[in-house]
Amino acid sequence: MAIQLKDVHFAYPETPDNDILHIANWSLSTGEQVFVHGPSGGGKSTLLNLLSGMLTATSGEVNVLGERLETMGARQRDRFRANHIGYIFQQFNLIPYIDAIDNIQLAHQFANKNPQPVLIDEIKSLLSTFHIPQADWHNPVAKLSIGQQQRIAIARALINRPQLLIADEPTSSLDQKNRDNFMSTLMSLVSEHGISLLFVSHDMSLASYFDRIDALSEINAAGEGS
Repeated sequence: MAIQLKDVHFAYPETPDNDILHIANWSLSTGEQVFVHGPSGGGKSTLLNLLSGMLTATSGEVNVLGERLETMGARQRDRFRANHIGYIFQQFNLIPYIDAIDNIQLAHQFANKNPQPVLIDEIKSLLSTFHIPQADWHNPVAKLSIGQQQRIAIARALINRPQLLIADEPTSSLDQKNRDNFMSTLMSLVSEHGISLLFVSHDMSLASYFDRIDALSEINAAGEGS
């Protein structure tokens, strides 16, 4: 099982009696690709931060790739995320003054991976797959378009060949043509490498790419949160 949640509650410390999430039982099987939808402010990002270990549950079991995240310390969760989880952030989280190749290399350095002599070749292959022109590979990413930055962030999330890929509204800055190209490429890559995918968005037009579609409002007994 890639993800198993049991009786998970989460509330922010300043409002401990106001659950943002209450998920009784929800899971994602190994190799499965699931689309979770819900409106902005419905708790989607909070859920993803729990699953990646950036937040810890107030109570309950958060089991990711066979490991109980709520029993780990902060450094353990950071290391686990770097080694096993790819995360496509809605705001990209790229370092603006370095180039695409260096941004992707940093993700590899944070993970406890053996050095790869062919790492640069793999980075270039990913950049080509996501249609980043070679002329832009060595430009500071701040000088690239929003769509290019987004695709570089996706390549960064994939470079360590994660077992679980978490995507937080990753197509929000793409026009329809680039969105469709991106989705076809992403689904092909995760299928090819057997990656479990949790994709969250409010854009229901993306649901057709997935065999399983869940509404966060049906998973989360706490209802709308932040």
